[in-house]
Amino acid sequence: MSVPFLRRLHAQLADRAQIAWFDRCCPGCSAQLDPASRNDYCGEMCLPSSGSVIPVFVTRTPAARINGFRTSAASRALPGAYFEDVDPLDVIEAADWLCALCGGEIPEDVDRFDPQAATVDHHMPLALGGHHVRANMRAAHRRCNLSKNASHPNDWNASP
Repeated sequence: MSVPFLRRLHAQLADRAQIAWFDRCCPGCSAQLDPASRNDYCGEMCLPSSGSVIPVFVTRTPAARINGFRTSAASRALPGAYFEDVDPLDVIEAADWLCALCGGEIPEDVDRFDPQAATVDHHMPLALGGHHVRANMRAAHRRCNLSKNASHPNDWNASP
């Protein structure tokens, strides 16, 4: 990829992120948030109760989820890997909240650091030459995804 192409690509991604920031809505009442505010909710009445846990990927905007997912994947990918803008929540919902590695149900209401939390696994790991494309992604529990690590799909067996 040429440097001018990468500059145009980064400028386009920055424009999309800025538009997404200005279009943010409060998860509690769906009111549009003030772009000058760094808060994710419009007020205290919209904050979730302390007893309920809302996973961070559910409350973030789609653009923020896509950008965060792409950024973390880019750090593990080999040079020359293909990248698509994929919303991790779309991957998980398409799998009906079932782990592709162990077959178990993924709870929707756990913290992102919980071993049962929803993550997206790259079937062919990025570290082994896989691509960050929708066809290479599947839903998985955090513990299953961490145990698979960067194993080749033919070398890994689910053993919960």
